[in-house]
Amino acid sequence: MAKVNHNNFLDTIKSMGEDGIKNKVLYLESEDTHFDGQNLLVESQYLKNFGTCGYLGLETDERLIKKSIDYTRRFGTQFSVSRGYLTFSIHNELEKLLSEIYGGLPVLVYSSTSLAHTSVIPSLIRDNQAIILDQQVHMSVQLGAQLVKAKGLFIDMIKHSNMDMLDAKLAEMSNKYDKIWYMVDGVYSMFGDVAPFDGMASLMKKYPKLHCYIDCAHGMSWYGKNGAGYTFEKFGVNDRVILMTTLAKGYGSLGGAVVLPNQEVYFDVRNFGGPLSYSHPLAPSVTGAAIASAEIHLSPEINQLQGELKSNIDYANLLLDDSDLLVVSNPETPIYFIGMGQPKVGYQMVRSLIEDGFYVNPSMFPTVPIKNTGLRFTLTRHQSKEDIKALIEAVKYHFPRILEKNETDIQSVYKAFRRNLEEKQNLTSHSIKLDTQILSQNAISSINGFKDFGSFTIKHFTDIAEIDPTEWDAMFAKRGSFDYSALKYTQEIFKDNPKLEDNADFHYLTAYQNNKPVIASFFSFGLYKDDLLANYSVSEAIEERRKTDPYYLCSNTFAMGSILTEGYHCYIDKEVNNWQEILTAYLKEIASLADSLGAQNIMLRDFAPDKDLDSYFFQEGFAKVDMPFSNVAKEIIWKDFDGLLNNASRNSKMNLKRELLPFIDRYTVEYKNNLTEEETEWYYKLYLEVKKRNLGVNYFDYPFKLFKMMSEIPNWEFVIIHLKPEFHTEQPIKPVAVAACYKGIGHYTPTILGMDYRYAYENKVYKQVLYRVMERGRQIGYETFYMGITADIDKRKFGAEQYPRVAYIQAKDNFNFEVMEAISTKVNV
Repeated sequence: MAKVNHNNFLDTIKSMGEDGIKNKVLYLESEDTHFDGQNLLVESQYLKNFGTCGYLGLETDERLIKKSIDYTRRFGTQFSVSRGYLTFSIHNELEKLLSEIYGGLPVLVYSSTSLAHTSVIPSLIRDNQAIILDQQVHMSVQLGAQLVKAKGLFIDMIKHSNMDMLDAKLAEMSNKYDKIWYMVDGVYSMFGDVAPFDGMASLMKKYPKLHCYIDCAHGMSWYGKNGAGYTFEKFGVNDRVILMTTLAKGYGSLGGAVVLPNQEVYFDVRNFGGPLSYSHPLAPSVTGAAIASAEIHLSPEINQLQGELKSNIDYANLLLDDSDLLVVSNPETPIYFIGMGQPKVGYQMVRSLIEDGFYVNPSMFPTVPIKNTGLRFTLTRHQSKEDIKALIEAVKYHFPRILEKNETDIQSVYKAFRRNLEEKQNLTSHSIKLDTQILSQNAISSINGFKDFGSFTIKHFTDIAEIDPTEWDAMFAKRGSFDYSALKYTQEIFKDNPKLEDNADFHYLTAYQNNKPVIASFFSFGLYKDDLLANYSVSEAIEERRKTDPYYLCSNTFAMGSILTEGYHCYIDKEVNNWQEILTAYLKEIASLADSLGAQNIMLRDFAPDKDLDSYFFQEGFAKVDMPFSNVAKEIIWKDFDGLLNNASRNSKMNLKRELLPFIDRYTVEYKNNLTEEETEWYYKLYLEVKKRNLGVNYFDYPFKLFKMMSEIPNWEFVIIHLKPEFHTEQPIKPVAVAACYKGIGHYTPTILGMDYRYAYENKVYKQVLYRVMERGRQIGYETFYMGITADIDKRKFGAEQYPRVAYIQAKDNFNFEVMEAISTKVNV
């Protein structure tokens, strides 16, 4: 889930939440004065409850309520003492009962499962061990794993339930570490799938160092002997398995529990488990309810309760099988996930069901990929079969109508989840691997030059030569370094290069109404670094990994603009009344083309911040990503240093007098349209020196071919900066800086900079580059300068203003972005 930095990721989550609130699907309020499990009073309307996780309905069981009240009266509302000092007998009683449920294995209880993770993980994992996180493992497990980072432990991540990837990691790591912990959920709360237990068992036999840490919060009570849960029944606990669970869902109470394989491990966690020693125990009321529930679990009645829920599950599966709905969840679990595709479709489905009298949940980014939005509902013993049938019939009724309203179809939904409608899945108890589903060629649609939408058309070209130069330049010549002439050569630069990353296909999409362009842009398709817009420290960590794995966290990306161009890449004529309708169709064509090319990500870039646009793109399946500021200097009229100084702010004047003026006489400057082979090689070397120090926008190095071709391209010139011999200590004397500048229509754009860092700091070379580039632009009549991104403070001194820009990204799979988020939160992935 994109970006820039960790705070920006949080801002993205915030904006998603705001959008959910605006669409009335998140942060709803229950207005009930009592709760019976079956109904919820929301927006002054009683809704059938299909959104809570009390699977066996024990939270309203009179026996739990009675004992909770009894224990409150007998023991008070709390027992306020650390367990390291004193343990109340009722807590020991509860742990003994839970141990019986788990076949006599030792059990420890915590006030929450999240707290349990922060206690158990640091207690168990020692030096020279490693952790492999499943992509979808619960955030509380990931937070617990972060606590052992200080020990220097290596933490990695694999795609969700991908046993081939786990196998490869284990083969690589087994000779390095004493133990390798694979951390997973037993039953996943969003997609409703389960851990790949058969694959895990096979790998445990193959790799003796593999240990499994399993959070089965959603598998407790409704499955297995004594309600011990899905994981315990299917996989068990042994000396290489730790099982975490919760008392707060199917169990009917509150708190977390860890099931430990032996007394030695129990002793370690019991005595050195941090929060277990210094935190408060469960409240007496909660403990009473948990004991009452344990008594039910240890009685034959648990089989009856499980059977009643299973009857509901089987009935729901039967109804869903008789439909085209894409059911992603595992049919054994009481958690259902029905694929909706675009967020706006998911929103509208949830709202329609609320209005029909059903409370359900949207499942949305970042817990799932943005175009894998789904309808999530849960089954419990509270529901009748009539309620279940009514809900599923309502979904079947609304879904095609909502798809039609949004000009999409069921085939597109299946495609978003990489499934075939014609081969509807016959799900088993094994985990669903969303990333391995293959689309048939028939499911891929592409643009073939021209599409007619009635009132407007969209044209697609793969060569700028197919487009009218006058029309293109009227839209883009003043927007950046991608006028018709520049793009003609840019296409050639990124073609037929030996390195994969140095090649890109170019695509031009223009929507017309009444033969006039309404929306237009160009796109490049190639290999991008996923940390293109990530925080510097994140890219720095990733680049270390790329020293041995050069394409680590890289994806085929269909991106607006190109990696070389700067400016405002999307032309939209908002004077046209139906421009939003046209934009929606335009985005679909982008998605179709990207899909046909095999793109893993789509990136639309360089938009001005706009909350309405954020919401629009999110509902179309794109997440907002903050870009670095764009620096633009406008109406520059000075021609020399005195003129620069007269137009500078007070603070800038002081800085320029200190760091620019004293060094001006150290330099000579020349301007060239062409470079010799030797000059080109030197310039490329200087460029690479700048590039490796600047990870603010992290892209692959430009190919050498670019620097050779610049000498052949009209409108490019080189500003070459020399130190005078008395300040240059090396022989032969070579330029200390070179800037390639594009002479556009109405703007002068320094695009690529190279500097010799042996002289850069002592002689303030960078400020000289800024000054000399702008001085040159003014000499030939330019008043507007596109100054690029980063170094905002320095550029501001020369009159540049900073303009915030955003991008919108759509990823088929969140995996790479989740790895980057883990890195940004200091997990050593």
